[in-house]
Amino acid sequence: MNSLKHLLKQLAARLLRPGLADIHRRLDLIEIKAFERAAAPPSPVEIHWRGSLQTGRATTPDGAANPAATAKFRDELAYWVNVARGHDPSFPGEFHAVFAGWQRRRLNELADQLKLDGPGFEAWARERTAAEIGGGPHPCVCEARWKRAIAVDPLADGYAAEGLYPDSARHITHLASPGEAIPLPSAIADLVIIENALDHVEDPRAVVTEIARLLRPRGLVWLLVDLMDYRDHMHPSPMSEARLRGLMTEAGFRERYLASWPGASHPMATHQCRSLWEKI
Repeated sequence: MNSLKHLLKQLAARLLRPGLADIHRRLDLIEIKAFERAAAPPSPVEIHWRGSLQTGRATTPDGAANPAATAKFRDELAYWVNVARGHDPSFPGEFHAVFAGWQRRRLNELADQLKLDGPGFEAWARERTAAEIGGGPHPCVCEARWKRAIAVDPLADGYAAEGLYPDSARHITHLASPGEAIPLPSAIADLVIIENALDHVEDPRAVVTEIARLLRPRGLVWLLVDLMDYRDHMHPSPMSEARLRGLMTEAGFRERYLASWPGASHPMATHQCRSLWEKI
């Protein structure tokens, strides 16, 4: 138990950002009994980014550099730095103001699926632990108050080093980790959000398996993804409705809602997809 908690605090400490004491305090709130019940299982090689855009690199836990992952993560981090600092003329406004609006709308869509009004959703969230996988520099969990909120992203250290997180992210615990191997105990979350991330990972089946492990029985997954056939080094796992349904049902989830419509964040995508899943 103590070794796991020490690992989590080490991961948080790498962020070197204001509010570090708040991050440690949030880590202290993770129930001791949860660590006693179930430690995270042995994981495959974990690769995540350490450092700034210019000097950072993707490394394994022993500190060894991974050139292929470094190229991929640097391109991803460079994109976010460019957008957040107003260097992308196609982006429709100030980065965090725009993203805050988008993320609130996506949480409102979730509230609609749960048949909750605004105050009802706020009360619901305050009683639940939410984990977000691949939330980027403005995670969806920023835009609500939860009992506990955890944002998992292999680029978390880079976002912090570049000062990309908004003030609304101060109450969130950030973990620098790939979605395929998350250093958290099982059955810790009531809700997992994964937005525009499943097509970015190397092994979506492993990510979905991790989501199932993190969730308590009847826990929910709010999953948003672009649908496309296009593949590149930043999008190695293109999604279709059929592939998404196969991954989720195989991992033990029941579909509660799935819809897609034209228009997406990636120019090569044909549709954007929203889906809500319940762990059986």
